[in-house]
Amino acid sequence: MRDFYGTMAQVLPVVLLALVWESKYFDELASRPRAARFWTLQRVRVYALMVVTAILADLSVCALVLAGAIPDSVGLRAGVVAGLLLGIASLLFRIFVHVINATR
Repeated sequence: MRDFYGTMAQVLPVVLLALVWESKYFDELASRPRAARFWTLQRVRVYALMVVTAILADLSVCALVLAGAIPDSVGLRAGVVAGLLLGIASLLFRIFVHVINATR
């Protein structure tokens, strides 16, 4: 299972980088006028910080397992995969929003 954690330790930073430093996403959020809808700036802030925290926690778990500090388990692997899926789902949503806005 060391391959699993090693691979995840390489994939998670890429997902994190795509989420946080993706081209001008946060600039667009700051400049966009807010209508009365679900994704208010407060909700976006909380959600984005939650996703980033989950991915960093996953990355920390991978490093600790690879260092032998914590033992591998099915639940631990499921948690790491869940964090990765959360990040990928967030990227997918963001891509859909960008494509829809760009093609209106």
